[in-house]
Amino acid sequence: MPIAGLIAWSALAAAAYILGNRLPSFAPFVAAAIPFPLSLVIDKIRGEPGIRTDSRRNPVTQLFMGFITVVALLIPFVIIAAQAAGSLDLLILGLAILAGMVWVPHGWGADDPAGFTHFVMRAVLCYAAYLFVPQEMRAAAIAGAAALTYVYAIVAMRKPSVAR
Repeated sequence: MPIAGLIAWSALAAAAYILGNRLPSFAPFVAAAIPFPLSLVIDKIRGEPGIRTDSRRNPVTQLFMGFITVVALLIPFVIIAAQAAGSLDLLILGLAILAGMVWVPHGWGADDPAGFTHFVMRAVLCYAAYLFVPQEMRAAAIAGAAALTYVYAIVAMRKPSVAR
């Protein structure tokens, strides 16, 4: 999943940098949503099993999917706040942080502290980008901060062969 997240959030950072104010408001939603299905495609290409039917009964998988539901239920709050503020940057910030929350149960389920560290690092970097980067570069910086945390995840996460 970190490779897919790196691709998605890097693409959003590049698009935000190039398009600036013309960035379509649906683009952050694509960046937040596409890593999971894209990771399934990447797993398939790499010959990995992906999601198996017996995974549905796994309590860790249930926790992960439940957390995705919690995040999905919080997204309207981010939309309302961004609309009220008239700020696409706020939408990107909210989605970047909420999408990062799924790393908490993932790390717990894998008994790997990299998941929680990824989320904390992501939140801190995204908040810093929002607070300290000039407005014209803010959207790209927030998405870039989210993308950067995937580099950490790729390096720090236990590899499946090691975790077994």
